[in-house]
Amino acid sequence: MGNNFEFDKVVIAIALAIFTLVFSANLGGLLYRVERIPEKKSFTIEVVEASAEGEKPKGIPDDIDIGQIMAAANADAGKQIFNRCAICHTSGKGEPNKVGPNLWGIVGAKTARHMAKRGADGIVWTFEELYRYLYAPRTRVPGAKMAFPGLKKDEERANVIAYLRTLSDSPLPLPPAKGGK
Repeated sequence: MGNNFEFDKVVIAIALAIFTLVFSANLGGLLYRVERIPEKKSFTIEVVEASAEGEKPKGIPDDIDIGQIMAAANADAGKQIFNRCAICHTSGKGEPNKVGPNLWGIVGAKTARHMAKRGADGIVWTFEELYRYLYAPRTRVPGAKMAFPGLKKDEERANVIAYLRTLSDSPLPLPPAKGGK
């Protein structure tokens, strides 16, 4: 009989081990809700196609009063926003280029300075040209390597341009508002 008792202990131990394995494997499911992973792991990235050279980016009307926009701009606020640009651009007189060019004296400069294709057209970085460019750089200048998506807020663009205007030995005067206001 003693031998039969040993056999029972072995069977119970094996049954207890199997029960423990099955229970512990399902214990996580009892304690935590498991989300099913989708079969296709992806998300959609919307790509905006580059427009024709010089085309005005969508989102800015064709006719704007750049004088009025710039009159309300704040160069100090623009300097704070420019910190995002300072990752790739320098702004001090005579400083070397980084990934992007040095922006000292950019307002009123010919685009040929750093963009030979556009410079051949005689385009100048006017207040309005910068305003439109900073909205969507890659749309405004197809083929531009600038990865920055742009400044979508009108006030931010105007403030940055007001700051860029100060980066000069002789800053350009602000353009007059339409209607002489």
